[in-house]
Amino acid sequence: MKKQRVVLVMVVLLMAFGLLVTGWAEGSKEDGSKPWPSKPVTIVVPYSAGGDTDFNSRTYAKYLEKELGQPFVVTNVVGSGGSIANRKVYESDADGYTILINHTNLVMANLTGVSDLGVQDFELACVGAVNSDCFTVAADAPFDDLKGLIEYSKTHKMKAAGTTGSLTQMESTLLKGYGANLNVIDVGDGANRRAALAGKQIDLIPNAYGSTKPFIESGDMKTLALLLPERNPLTPDVPTAKEQGYDIVVPMMYSFFLPKGTPKEVLDTLSAAVEKIATTNKDYQAEIAKAYLQPPFFLNAEDGLDEFAKVKKLFEDNMDRM
Repeated sequence: MKKQRVVLVMVVLLMAFGLLVTGWAEGSKEDGSKPWPSKPVTIVVPYSAGGDTDFNSRTYAKYLEKELGQPFVVTNVVGSGGSIANRKVYESDADGYTILINHTNLVMANLTGVSDLGVQDFELACVGAVNSDCFTVAADAPFDDLKGLIEYSKTHKMKAAGTTGSLTQMESTLLKGYGANLNVIDVGDGANRRAALAGKQIDLIPNAYGSTKPFIESGDMKTLALLLPERNPLTPDVPTAKEQGYDIVVPMMYSFFLPKGTPKEVLDTLSAAVEKIATTNKDYQAEIAKAYLQPPFFLNAEDGLDEFAKVKKLFEDNMDRM
């Protein structure tokens, strides 16, 4: 009888120990695979606060926090055409907690050697927004479309703005490819380009419509062409370069890039949240429309990579004109 009691106690103890081990193992597994995000996420922006990329990043950060339940903190890492920010994210842990929001300029900076990193060096989660520059001139310019500009430039060589190694340099270069007689000059960022055009130091600038709208409404400037494949429904009176017969399509695709090796579950979770915000959140849509005249836009990783490949091919084909 005593022997049976000892055996019974040993069985109970072993069962209890087994349950403890199993519970510990399951708990450890659970702790090691917490769903992303389980802590604040850093968004790195390669450009100054107050610009279009910064605006799109901070707007998404606000809505992603509501959607995913953790703070998304925007950090501006400015310098060297974005290469410092690109490198910072590239060298970060591939755990989903450091994200780069950059746009099509990542392609241009890589091709020109401004940055040694390109789209191919990151995991693309998705494209969350799109905008583009417009070709803009002084309101008293003696032409109202790209054909008129090109014809006028043949007898009056014009100065066009184009920040070295950036999209604006390529955009002005693409117009040169259609016969425009342009001297492309680096006058600085968007604010400096607008000031140079207003001061008659420059004849043509590529600038986002939202940033030049006050000057257009005041009668100081006019926009000749939008550099998207189709007209922006929020600026329906602005024709595209493409519809005027000039295949100059340079979308600024504001995209979510993460370090190589970031888990697919993280990329999918982020992409799904961005898609939900872009396509269903009316507050978000109203905010981007008011600030930058952007319609909602979303591309998944596969479609986004296809669009980046098209842009890269266009740039590569025209590098020798720069």
